[in-house]
Amino acid sequence: MKNKLALIFIVILGLSLYALTLRGVKGNPQPQDFKNQLDQNGQPFELSPERGRFVHILALAESHTFALTRQLANIAYPDVGYHGDKFFSFFAPGIPYMAYPLYLIGAHYHLGQVASFAFVSLMSILALLFLFKIAREILKLPVWASLLAVVIFAFGSTAWSYAVTLYQHHVTAFFLLSAFYAVWKYKHQARGSWLWAVWAWLAYGLSITIDYPNAVLLLPVMIYFLVVSFRISKDSEKIKISLRAPLLLTFAAFILVIGPLAAFNQHYLGSWHTLTGSLPALRTIVEAQQANPDTVVLGPGSTVPEKDVAGFFHQENFMHGLTVLLFSGDRGLFLYAPIFLLAILGFVLKFSERLDLESGFLLGVVLTNLFLYSSWGDPWGGWAYGPRYLIPGMAILSLFVVYALAKAKWKWSVRIAAFVLFAYSCAVALLGALTTNAIPPKVEAVPLHTPDNFLRNWLFFRDGRSDSFLYNYFFGHVINLRDYALVIYALLLIIFVVFLFVVPRFEHES
Repeated sequence: MKNKLALIFIVILGLSLYALTLRGVKGNPQPQDFKNQLDQNGQPFELSPERGRFVHILALAESHTFALTRQLANIAYPDVGYHGDKFFSFFAPGIPYMAYPLYLIGAHYHLGQVASFAFVSLMSILALLFLFKIAREILKLPVWASLLAVVIFAFGSTAWSYAVTLYQHHVTAFFLLSAFYAVWKYKHQARGSWLWAVWAWLAYGLSITIDYPNAVLLLPVMIYFLVVSFRISKDSEKIKISLRAPLLLTFAAFILVIGPLAAFNQHYLGSWHTLTGSLPALRTIVEAQQANPDTVVLGPGSTVPEKDVAGFFHQENFMHGLTVLLFSGDRGLFLYAPIFLLAILGFVLKFSERLDLESGFLLGVVLTNLFLYSSWGDPWGGWAYGPRYLIPGMAILSLFVVYALAKAKWKWSVRIAAFVLFAYSCAVALLGALTTNAIPPKVEAVPLHTPDNFLRNWLFFRDGRSDSFLYNYFFGHVINLRDYALVIYALLLIIFVVFLFVVPRFEHES
């Protein structure tokens, strides 16, 4: 019963706080609404990732094609490439297709953009439900700690800023967490275990359709799937090793997803293995034509080469990228959300007690996340709020933050420290969710004479500038932005205090 009530609480809390901070404007934006309007800092389409995905939704709705016209491509600039006589954003096609049904529903009520962004919020709530179940069932944490893991990830990290806009990170987190939980259920041969195996393959395939690097990011989960599919038995003096049939039989579910992706690539890009991210950039096309008018940049015979997607990753970038993602003043995880420092203690406590398979692979996900994007040519994630590439890893880190809270011998000291760190982390997270994600990295911020971290958000906040749909259209005329934020912030601090200090006194910790 407690678990069911906890899941209901997560849904209500997620729907409420994501709704209060969801970014949006009334109406169904058209191409003419973007330039110098919706694409300005503090507006729903301030950065190219939102614009690049949304214009594909517009293309699907208005022209029934994924390909972009030059007019729509100009909106997605600079993250847009070219093939044949059509344009495509560099981002994987999954998010536009997945959000498209909600856009159609919202468009009927002149809320197409708001409904599209709400898709990510809904997927984030699903991710939170699986995060709770992993904490409760796999790590065997008490209900209060499992709920705190949800609160820390959702509202104590910069993940909040990306749950209310059209980015892929929370959808990735959902596929990752749900696939991991599915493999665990499959391992224990739960009822209908073959269905859990099907979902593990489906989640892996679907994750690739929304972000190509997910093929690597979710590999620890699929290796976990492979490991638990082996059966070892001893018969007399012989040891027998066999492979459970569902691992291979359910592989068809993966093909069911990757097949259409390959067909999409063949239809729109001319080859089943060509990715949108490898297309020649529109920026390159324009620059090449300016430099040499004789360069064939459009149509057959183009001399502008495709990019090598794998070339974005370089091992020599690792140490610099790791520093940027964890410690830098413009993107550092521990600057934006120092609550995750406690995850280090959680990992130490967990592995000093018992090294179990599940915890090892959860750590593997975090390390893969760090290695993958530390090797990325742009670890800053462009103009972004915090280390957005680490959002899937933040979900895992939140599990081990609460593991430390539940298992540390010096409970009061750790919990008081957790409250202080969460109060800071939550304030930074809320500041970003209410204002803007458009924070330049230091190398660009200096010549622009603007802050390169959440101090820039403070300028927006101080001036009462928010892109929250509900605030701007319903609450802004009765309450100022400061008080609006204080109400949300106070609610979260109360929830955190109750689960951290009050509930454990009445719940047997197990």
